[in-house]
Amino acid sequence: MALPSDTLLFHRRVLISAAVRAGYAHTCRYEEPAARREIARMTGVVMSVCGPGRGPTTPSMLIDALHRPLEEIAPELFSDVAVRGLTILRNGDLSDDVYSEGCEDIVELLSGGVDPARGWLPTWAWMHAELVENEAFRRINEGASEDEYTAHRYFVVKNPAGAERQLAQLFAEAVGMRKSVRYVPIPADQVFRDKYWWPCPVCQWPMHVDGIEVRCRFPLHDSVYFVRRDSPKGRPLLQPRDGDVPRQPAARVFLREGPDRSMCVETAVWRHIVISGVSEVYLFERLGRLRPHGVHVEIWPNKDRIDLLVKVPATGWVKTLDVKDYASAVSLADKIRHKPLAARTIVIPDYRSEAQRDELTTLLPNMEVLLVSEVISEVKAQIRKAKRQ
Repeated sequence: MALPSDTLLFHRRVLISAAVRAGYAHTCRYEEPAARREIARMTGVVMSVCGPGRGPTTPSMLIDALHRPLEEIAPELFSDVAVRGLTILRNGDLSDDVYSEGCEDIVELLSGGVDPARGWLPTWAWMHAELVENEAFRRINEGASEDEYTAHRYFVVKNPAGAERQLAQLFAEAVGMRKSVRYVPIPADQVFRDKYWWPCPVCQWPMHVDGIEVRCRFPLHDSVYFVRRDSPKGRPLLQPRDGDVPRQPAARVFLREGPDRSMCVETAVWRHIVISGVSEVYLFERLGRLRPHGVHVEIWPNKDRIDLLVKVPATGWVKTLDVKDYASAVSLADKIRHKPLAARTIVIPDYRSEAQRDELTTLLPNMEVLLVSEVISEVKAQIRKAKRQ
């Protein structure tokens, strides 16, 4: 399998970026005066990608098209199966596909120019992942030690939401610095009847509330529930969708004002830092439990030059790891091709499956690709080897 051409991949990213922006603008067209103009501008971008006589040619046609998979607009741009079904709108609202897949391929549409929509578009709709990360940690990178950087990033992954005063206290204890990634009030669509919110059991970020359905907007966390009881004498309880869903979390009281108001990291930070960080921290903590058996593990050494450094000194085994969580192996491989990793091994979450591991191995023949569980198994094998020596 070969990577698609640079031109094809760029056109796909432009189309996805324009579609995401137009989709978001559609959801706030009654509140934001510039939203309809943004939809018209993005229609022009989509037309330029599709070419004459192809694709939607009016704003209304574009909005209709965004309710169907984007491959129907430009089939040649979506040859890899992973993102073929990417749909921007469902019943007039942004789909979870936007957060799980669309955010991966955001590019700057007006490079070097003035983007009039940045004043009201959320950062995740126009800012690519690396820029989000750089912006989020800009305040602490300068002058911060490696330990401070690591502690801060670890804190954000473990505490993406909570009461403002408690977050400040925990941050001071864990990091010891006054500067922090920005936290904002929990958005209305993540609050149940203006009274309660629920953290996703996997990433701890507030789940989306749609009537009585409560779910994490990152579908692969498989956190989907229904409110089964709403008693005025107690907090509402959740019912898991099925037996494969993680155990339901307890409801947290939502406070709009005061020193204990309910806060969370911005959507862009959640998607590009917390989501990948969950797998990084999970692997770090699992391997950390093996330290008594001679395992050495570091997370984000040299201010995130690599994600994890793992050693078993007794056998001389060493691995440098970079954890990646992408829907599209093609997009990930293309980004690595243009910006090679310092690590020699790519690690993907188990929910990305052996199929994606094998696809990445084919696309990146000079890189080792492993699932999280396979890394743990390899380390345990080295421990057994050390005991036999």
